[in-house]
Amino acid sequence: MSSSDSIDAPSDIHDQPEHSDPGLDPAIAEAVDGVTNRFGADGLEAMIRYAETSLAEARAALEELADSVD
Repeated sequence: MSSSDSIDAPSDIHDQPEHSDPGLDPAIAEAVDGVTNRFGADGLEAMIRYAETSLAEARAALEELADSVD
């Protein structure tokens, strides 16, 4: 094997960033990183749009539930 041969990972694969929120569930970080790595910025933007819609629906459902308890 010559000195130019290498079994190391390709240099174009980047390590995932450290997440600054210690309360962030690793599954959430993995989901976001996975979408980013697979689909890039466009995919991440699509994920955020979908998450915003899901968040609005979840909040509305919680509000409806809270109203029914009163």
